[in-house]
Amino acid sequence: MARPVTVAAEQSTPAVPEVRHRGAFLALMCSVQFILLVGGTVVVVSLPAIRADLDLAPAQLQWVLTAFSLTFGCLLLLGGRSADVFGRRRLFLAGLFVFTLGSLLCAVASDAGLLIAARAFAGIGAAMASPAAMSLLTTVFVTPRERSSALGAWAAIGAFGATLGNVIGGVLTDMGGWRWIFLVNVPVCLVAFVVAFSVVPAIRPEHRQRLDARGGLLITLGVAALIVGLAELQVHGPAPRTWASLAAAAVLVGLFVVAQARGADPLLPLGIFRHRTSFGFLFVLLTAGVGIGAYFTASLFMQETLGWSALRAGFAFVPWAATVAITARVVSRTTHRVGPRLVVPLGLVLCATGAALLALGLDSSTGYAGGLLAPFLLLGLGSGAINVTCTVTALSGIPGHRHGVGAGALNSTQALGSTLSIAVVAVLTTLATQRALDGGGSLVGSTLAGQRFAMLVVAGVALTGAVLAAIVLPRRLPRPAAADEDVLLARPPAAPLP
Repeated sequence: MARPVTVAAEQSTPAVPEVRHRGAFLALMCSVQFILLVGGTVVVVSLPAIRADLDLAPAQLQWVLTAFSLTFGCLLLLGGRSADVFGRRRLFLAGLFVFTLGSLLCAVASDAGLLIAARAFAGIGAAMASPAAMSLLTTVFVTPRERSSALGAWAAIGAFGATLGNVIGGVLTDMGGWRWIFLVNVPVCLVAFVVAFSVVPAIRPEHRQRLDARGGLLITLGVAALIVGLAELQVHGPAPRTWASLAAAAVLVGLFVVAQARGADPLLPLGIFRHRTSFGFLFVLLTAGVGIGAYFTASLFMQETLGWSALRAGFAFVPWAATVAITARVVSRTTHRVGPRLVVPLGLVLCATGAALLALGLDSSTGYAGGLLAPFLLLGLGSGAINVTCTVTALSGIPGHRHGVGAGALNSTQALGSTLSIAVVAVLTTLATQRALDGGGSLVGSTLAGQRFAMLVVAGVALTGAVLAAIVLPRRLPRPAAADEDVLLARPPAAPLP
């Protein structure tokens, strides 16, 4: 049995670390998050060029795309907890270095195996740096207004990073070749690495904490099996290999939950989920699923039905990303006053309306301005408002010395929602398409019918979530405690569950 790794505190953490250049610190954290998110999506448009240069088989090409997201999604929770135990600045710098090295190895890879391994290695670095950066933000910005504003900037930059990856990848591939999509990360990350030494505070663990190695292994393998199972579901449908992966994921996650309930110093304390603020995790997952489901469907529609290039489709999503960014910044300034019970249901209603309008606009004669722009803007308004509100809500119920694992849990939840949504939407579209074909419909018409059906289901899920959010979320956010107390021992920061 693996023993937990123990790290002693070197010094106590002050309530608010002293940061002389808070603006530069915020810009650095958001810029690194932007680079990490671009690193996950930048390869999509460049896949044809990579396949031609390295002579890749279809299965190898798929792994070039998924290797990064697999290691990134699997290790987020462990990376976040490691930041709490070993020090957030230390993990941030280590993760940034690993990501930079992985990007360099991708740029010089000479065959499929090296490229896939380098992509996976870069994903490990991103899983270390991303939750460490978010927990650093919440440690430096502690008042409700400051924290909401900082997380609003984080969400805004994240929206652009996730969306502009395709655009950046297409431009760099056209200008200098596919290797530049990885090589450009190296000087940028090196500059960020140097700047971090002067603006990122050296925050030491305040408590003597242990890294639950057994829990980390269980959740890493469980999430890996879940991601593989969902990918299999998307490609092969409900085949035996799909059910085997999903069953293994259920067993491993179940064992993880049991281990966390019995452990003295668990990787993810289950006590953080006994307050209303923990519903923020649920609505992060739901919003990621709604947004990515619509993004996935619209992307296929623009490229397969309208015949657009991947680069043109990427540019079409820019107004969506801009709306998310602007909305997140605006809402972040009022979240601490308005409260999640009002913002989240309204945001989900906007998302439901956007998904329904998108379903109605899926037609071979649809134009961008007349059929797609309005749904994209509504989805951007809704998801931008929800993401920052739910992030602040979820973290408000977690003690400061566990914000690393809290950030990892949030990022894992978002990644899981995205992966689950793509798999479910793909299956729903396939089933509805086949039903239309069996009824005598044409291939194009049946495919559009399947996509419409999937989008209407997404709209229904969003509306159901809006009703649930109005019931379970707290009216107001709790103010961060003056002392960093453990939620397992403290009074509930918000009204407890009935």
